[in-house]
Amino acid sequence: MPLQAFIRVFTITTTLVLFACSQDKESVAPNETAGHEATSQTAKRKPYKISPPPKPISTANAVAKLNRVITNTLRDTKLPDFNQYTDVKQKKHAFFAFLRPLVVQTNKQILRLRDELSHIDPTRITKQQKAYLKKLARTYKIKTSEPEEQLALLLRKIQVIPEALVLAQAANESAWGTSRFAVKGNNLFGQWCFKAGCGLVPSGRPSGANYEVRLFKTPQDSVSAYARNLNSHGGYLDLRKIRACLLDANDPITGRALASGLLHYSSRGVAYINEIKQLIRVNKLEVWDKNWWGEQNPGHACYSLVQVPEPIIETLPMTESQLASDAPLITQDTPKAE
Repeated sequence: MPLQAFIRVFTITTTLVLFACSQDKESVAPNETAGHEATSQTAKRKPYKISPPPKPISTANAVAKLNRVITNTLRDTKLPDFNQYTDVKQKKHAFFAFLRPLVVQTNKQILRLRDELSHIDPTRITKQQKAYLKKLARTYKIKTSEPEEQLALLLRKIQVIPEALVLAQAANESAWGTSRFAVKGNNLFGQWCFKAGCGLVPSGRPSGANYEVRLFKTPQDSVSAYARNLNSHGGYLDLRKIRACLLDANDPITGRALASGLLHYSSRGVAYINEIKQLIRVNKLEVWDKNWWGEQNPGHACYSLVQVPEPIIETLPMTESQLASDAPLITQDTPKAE
């Protein structure tokens, strides 16, 4: 007999023998004797119990676990070396491609938090929910101590940030991911902190000032903190009003519209707002309507909210080549309050 045929027969035979043995064992009832080998302990043996099947994992739990995996993965993502690109278009493409998943994840976190809050009954708030609302109220700078009011204000403040605005501001503030704050501190938006050693000291910081530019462990943390900053800081109340108006009007929340609420983000004021809008347009970060209601339709419900004052000091507009370049658009050591 050939060796392969012998091995096949041997394997089949062994399998049948083992199966028969297992059937013999299972055929003996737990409380019955098996030949002459039964003992008194056999009779006392507890009835055989079949283990219940494992509980199915709910869809919500599965999604939550997947989100945790995605979040942890993105938090481990390091900032690439964008200085390696000599071609401007390649650098910009790489920068936006790197940042987009971080923006998506940040907005998912915001929506999950909104979902949690929306399931709280304002007329029957538990002790645990009160503690949770109190913690969030501190984070989002809400002064009222009434849980019902805290819930209403949190739902008003906690909302998504349009991707186009995030990408444009990150490019502006971090010099396309190459600024000192971005490379050494993963800080893509120039956010401040006020505790000694919490960040990097700006080279142009005035004498006597104590702010530093905050250090982040990962770029994902920087994006999340930036969104929380826009959703909580009093200086961006106008931005949140524009967003709320657009939601009420069932209009898209665009970066172009919300940029009008960034008057206090930079000391450059209106010039900074115009730069962000031009970055969105030139880099095609969102659909650009030439007949935008913010300029062409005074009858729109949100028209007055997106009007910005004329700058006191006239500045020369940036050229198309400057906007398309990867050069820093502002001084790299210009921090932003958080």
